[in-house]
Amino acid sequence: MRIFLISNMYPSSDDPDYGVFVQNIEQALEKNGAVISEKAVISGRAISAFDKIKKYKKFYAEIFKAYRKGNFDLIYLHFISHSSPGLILAKTFFGKKKKFIVNVHGSDVLIHHKGILKNCNQKLLKQTDLLVVPSSYFKTIITEKFPDFPVQKIYVSPSGGIDAQVFYPQKKSEDETSLHLGFVSRIEDDKGWKTFLKALVILKENAIPFKTSIAGKGSKLTDLESFITQHNLKKEVDYLGILPQTDLNSLYNNLDLFIFPTYSSESLGLVGLEAMSCGTPVVGSEIAGLKTFIKNKQNGLFFTPGNEKELAEKIIFYYHLSADQKTEMKQKALQTAQNYNKDKVAKKLYQQFKKLIAQT
Repeated sequence: MRIFLISNMYPSSDDPDYGVFVQNIEQALEKNGAVISEKAVISGRAISAFDKIKKYKKFYAEIFKAYRKGNFDLIYLHFISHSSPGLILAKTFFGKKKKFIVNVHGSDVLIHHKGILKNCNQKLLKQTDLLVVPSSYFKTIITEKFPDFPVQKIYVSPSGGIDAQVFYPQKKSEDETSLHLGFVSRIEDDKGWKTFLKALVILKENAIPFKTSIAGKGSKLTDLESFITQHNLKKEVDYLGILPQTDLNSLYNNLDLFIFPTYSSESLGLVGLEAMSCGTPVVGSEIAGLKTFIKNKQNGLFFTPGNEKELAEKIIFYYHLSADQKTEMKQKALQTAQNYNKDKVAKKLYQQFKKLIAQT
């Protein structure tokens, strides 16, 4: 099976986290026997408006050239918005040649679905043979947003799944006198970093001993650093910047709790599952894709999005659990993550691709 891979998000040496799940899916498909015969991707984030224009110009040219060549059995496109104009242009010139799969991830249809992009998205979806979505929650969103799209053509596959060779439990040094809390995300308002830091202030006021590790970067990093300084949290909070996946494994393993305070409509929430794959329970917002894998008081805890008081209460609740209760929650977190194993996910996705190609 020869695949033409298209994605406007793909890792680079300077941006190793940018669309890393696209690369993970690519590698997993290759492991199952697929050949990526053509590829059009945007590697790394643009550093300026000019750089963005330059990247997209090259991106669309690569789509056009590879499509015209036709050296593939199917097209596999990630992030329909921003990618759709280039593919529609190619289809207009050369017609629909092969089977076509779209993998949507969230913001591409929830945020970037207006104006010209909306028209391009809708036109492309009418020609889509298989629509891959990251969760059952997002399948519902798609059926509501695109009621004319055939439900039987929607397939749930959790964004490449979890690589158990990267994210796995290690022996933890138990410290029952203090909590180690972690947050891994883009530093943007909708990711809930301020809700988390406000909860830390409450923990400190209640004399709950803790330390915190934060990884990621974003446009609100200066605001985050200012909040930490203003609220006297420098001793408790360690900002780590962006970490490669191997270092994330060590971080997750050193945590007592992973905090996922987003109030964005997460299509799945892969970082939460990565933490669970290391045996770390998740305290997350009761929202969107998180509700598909967090089971309250079993493998983690829920709180109302944006409610720092409730988040602090849930962290304190966990702190006062017995050692046996904490161990049970960690074990159930690990069991949950095993259902999202990358090899299992990739094998099932590859079988879907094979069925599609076999159809006449």
